[in-house]
Amino acid sequence: MSLSSDETSVVVAIDFGTTFSGFAFANKVKPEDKKWGEQALVYEPSKKARETEIHYIVERFKLFLDDEAICAELPKLPRNMDAKRFIADYLGKLKHVIEENLEKRCGVVPLSQVLFVMSVPAEWPPRTRDILRECAYKSGLLSEKSQQNLEFTTEPEAAAIYCLSSINEHLSVGDTFLVVDCGGGTVDLTVRTLQPDNTLEEETVRSGGLCGSTCIDREFVKFLGRMVGLRALITYKKRYYGNLQKLIYKFFCDEVKLPFTGDPETYENIELDIEKHCPDLMNLVCDEAKERLEEDEWVIDLEFEDVKKMFDPTISKIIALINAQIESLPKNKIKVMFLVGGFSESEYLYKRIKSALIHLVPKIIVPPQPIAAIVKGACYYGLNKSIIKVRALKWTYGIEVCDKYNPHHDPKELQFTDKVLRFDSLASQGERLKINEERLREYKPLRNDQLHCTLKLLFSRLSNPRYSNEKGVHTLGQIFIKFPLKSMGQERPIKLHIKFAEEELNVTARNVITNEVYHATFIYPNEI
Repeated sequence: MSLSSDETSVVVAIDFGTTFSGFAFANKVKPEDKKWGEQALVYEPSKKARETEIHYIVERFKLFLDDEAICAELPKLPRNMDAKRFIADYLGKLKHVIEENLEKRCGVVPLSQVLFVMSVPAEWPPRTRDILRECAYKSGLLSEKSQQNLEFTTEPEAAAIYCLSSINEHLSVGDTFLVVDCGGGTVDLTVRTLQPDNTLEEETVRSGGLCGSTCIDREFVKFLGRMVGLRALITYKKRYYGNLQKLIYKFFCDEVKLPFTGDPETYENIELDIEKHCPDLMNLVCDEAKERLEEDEWVIDLEFEDVKKMFDPTISKIIALINAQIESLPKNKIKVMFLVGGFSESEYLYKRIKSALIHLVPKIIVPPQPIAAIVKGACYYGLNKSIIKVRALKWTYGIEVCDKYNPHHDPKELQFTDKVLRFDSLASQGERLKINEERLREYKPLRNDQLHCTLKLLFSRLSNPRYSNEKGVHTLGQIFIKFPLKSMGQERPIKLHIKFAEEELNVTARNVITNEVYHATFIYPNEI
C-alpha cells in the first residue's frame, strides 16, 4: 500500500547502484534525472584515526545485500560497523542532494508528500526490501519505517517500463520483449508482454548475475598486478586507494573500456604511462618488474588481446544469461531485445550479443539514454503503478509446519521425536500472480493448552521444497501469535494473509476468535 495520488505531489526514483547512484523526479509531468557521486564513503572512526589522518574508504557495499555475492568480492568494512550503517549514511547524503534539486525545480516539498521508488536487482532475496526500508528510515528519507511513501520495483522491470514509454514504436499489442539491464555490478533480465490496455505482464522468472562492467575493471587491475608485481599493487591499493580508483575511472574506463570496439583492424595500442597516471606506484615496484619497466620507460602497452581478454569472460556470462531466458520460452516468442544500463553503451558488448543471438531475436536495440533507463522507468512506475499487471514469482514461499514423521517417505536425519518440519508451500517459483492477488492459509494450535506460537515464513529457489530445514530453504521472517482462550482447545484458528506479487511482501496473520492482527518481522543475515 502506498500514498494516494492526491497525497503525492512529487515522485522521486532512486537507482542505488554498485558503483554510481542516480535519481529522477517528476512533478507529475515529466521526469528529470541526475547522476550522483561514486558510491563510496570516507569514515573517520576515532579521534586517534583523525589525528593520524587514517581514513576508511568503503565501496560497493551494496553487494552485501546479495546472498549470491562471493565473500572474496565483498568490500572490507571497518571493525564494528555493518553494511546497513553505510547504506543509511549514503542514502542520507543522497537525501540532501535530492532536497536541493527539488527546491530548485519544485519549491519546498515536504518529504512526506514525496513518493520514493527504489529499484533493486532481480537476484536480490525478498528480505532486502525490508533492509532498504530500514536504511531509508535511518537516513531521514522516511519519518517512520512503516511509512507508505516508499515503493520498490526491480531494475529490469523499471527498464521494461522505460522501454515501453520511450520507444514503443518497436512494439505491438501481444509482443513479448526481453530487457537486459547491463549495470556496473549486476546484469538483470526480464521478459514482458505488452497487453491491450498498455500494461505489462511478466512471462518468466526474472534472472541476473554479478557480471556487470566492474568485472572488467577488476580484470584490468589484475593485468596491472601482473605488470608491476602483485605485492606492489597490493601496497599501492592500501596506501593510495583514491589514486587507484582515479586510474580505473579516468584512464581505463574513459580511454580503454568505453572506446573498445573489438575490431583488431582499427585498434591502436594504448599506452599506460605509470609516471604520468600513478607516479607513487613507481617506488613500490621491485625486482624483475622494475627492471623491465625501467627499460620501457615506465610505459605499459595495452595490446588488443590484453583488452579483449578483460572483456570476454564477463560478456560470455551475459550471453549465457540471455540464452537461458530465450530457451525458457517457445521458439520465436521474443520479438525485441532491449539493452540498457551503462554497460550497454559498449560497442563491443553490443556486437558480441548481436553476433551470438540475432538468429534468435530479430531486433536488438539500445534505446536513447540507456544509462538512465532504470531511474526513469522507476519514476514512470511511481506515476502509474497500474502499468504492471502480472509478476512471475522469483521464489517459492511457504510456512514451517510440524507434522508426523513418516518412516516410508521422510529422511531419518530430519526426524525429531515422532515429528518432522515440513515446508507448507503457499506459492511456487514461476507462478504468475496479479499484483493485488492474495493467498490465504489457516492454521490451528498443535495442543489444547498452547498459548502462543511463532510462524516461520520461508523462501527458496527450489520449485517444490518438502522440508523447512533442507538445503536451499531460508527463513524470511516470523510472526509471533498469541492463542488466548485455551479452553477452546485446538479450535482457535489463525488466518494468514500474504500478497506475493508486490515487490515488498505484505504478510499478516489474524486470530479468527479475537480478531487480533499480527505482522511479520524479517530476519537478516549476520553479515549485513
